[in-house]
Amino acid sequence: MQYHQPPLPLTGNTPEERRSRYPHVAPRRKSELFFVLKPPASLSEEIYEAACAHARGRTSRKPHAPHLLHVSLLLMDEFNKPPRELIPRIETAIGAIRARPLTVTLDGCALYGGGRHLALTSTARNADIGAFTRMLHGALSRHNLPRQAFRAPSPHVTIIYGYGRRELPTIEKPYAWLASKFALVYSHNGETRHEQFGCWSFDADAAPYCRPPSQLSLLAEPVIGGDQSPHFTTKAAIRHDGQRETEVRLGD
Repeated sequence: MQYHQPPLPLTGNTPEERRSRYPHVAPRRKSELFFVLKPPASLSEEIYEAACAHARGRTSRKPHAPHLLHVSLLLMDEFNKPPRELIPRIETAIGAIRARPLTVTLDGCALYGGGRHLALTSTARNADIGAFTRMLHGALSRHNLPRQAFRAPSPHVTIIYGYGRRELPTIEKPYAWLASKFALVYSHNGETRHEQFGCWSFDADAAPYCRPPSQLSLLAEPVIGGDQSPHFTTKAAIRHDGQRETEVRLGD
């Protein structure tokens, strides 16, 4: 008899497995498993030092540590404990991907998470990152692995969680790098700790990324809207003429 495993639904769309018997007590937030791009160590240090200089005298919150800085690509799911049993299947699915290195450019700032967190952002669309994220999502789907519904990524690096102000830095010189690798990390909730579950190299000889025809005329347009759009941005990241936001130099 041939065994057939029913396809897993998209995560985030199913009822909670267990509900608290005490409705007035908020359930403990689960930890996330997701794919990321990480800046080179030297660039992470540079970003961190500039964030520290900007935070001084403005907020009591400490900037995110250099080794934790990342660009989120795709969230697989949330878990109560590390899903180590999934790793061999994930390695099989992702190991079949051939994709070119990705250029990341961060030249603006915005507030994410309902205006609570300060992040470096890109003011232009990055079609290649979007195409690669679709490749990741497709590989997980074909191998019946947990994955969130696809969302067009809005590349950003959160530098201060709980920033609590509306004063945004102006980026005088963009932070840019060519990502030669991508990783799968498990973020231990409440521990400020990332556990790396896998790391894969891009292939410079891979075919160029495919882009939907509708994207071809939008490559130079700034980012606006979307499920992961910022709550508050610098004027450089806004298409229309609006009220000028408070701007200061990063590091002042």
